[in-house]
Amino acid sequence: MSIKIAIVEDQQKIIDRLIQRLSFFDDIEIIFSANNADQAIHCLEKCELKNLPEVILMDIEMPGKSGIELTGIIKSKNPEIDILIQTVFENDEKIFQSIQAGASGYLLKDDPIQKYVDAIHELSDGKAALSPLIASKLMNYVKNSRKTKEEKAKETQEDFSLTDREIDILKGIVEDLTEPQIGEKLFISHHTVRTHIKNIYKKLHVHSRASAVRFAISKGLIP
Repeated sequence: MSIKIAIVEDQQKIIDRLIQRLSFFDDIEIIFSANNADQAIHCLEKCELKNLPEVILMDIEMPGKSGIELTGIIKSKNPEIDILIQTVFENDEKIFQSIQAGASGYLLKDDPIQKYVDAIHELSDGKAALSPLIASKLMNYVKNSRKTKEEKAKETQEDFSLTDREIDILKGIVEDLTEPQIGEKLFISHHTVRTHIKNIYKKLHVHSRASAVRFAISKGLIP
């Protein structure tokens, strides 16, 4: 079964290049492309529910509404759609704002097409499409932008009734460790890890690793 995606990008040549390169992958189907936010919203409104894209490749800098603004609009109406932000340069503040708006991952426009495909598959499988490097940059941004990071993380931890063990496991999720790897690191079985993850999802009101990573970073849960 193919993964339905859409492309929102103000430069048509980049859209054409992505369509051409992604056409070699039989399990990826491009539903529509748009050059700005208004076009994207119109296309989404015209889509039948069963034909909505699962993943949207979103340009961050566009005329009119930015990709960050559009991400927030789309996630408020269609929270099940994953957004992959793409831009020409790494900008910690923009990345953080994108994740806060609801984006699930981040790609550079000059990344190889296989990296795009891998990220699309990861999101389709419910995983986070954030590399450990990007996750680390995000956590450093939060740390540098908040003077009382540890205090804030502790307060947020208490707000959601997370135990210290659950925070340790959440760190492992952010680092993209598997359940067995987290268990080995914490000297507990992967079955115990799985139980903790279920409890974390319930407390944070999330349903996937991608959502948990996004929530943990945006709320500053990881000190």
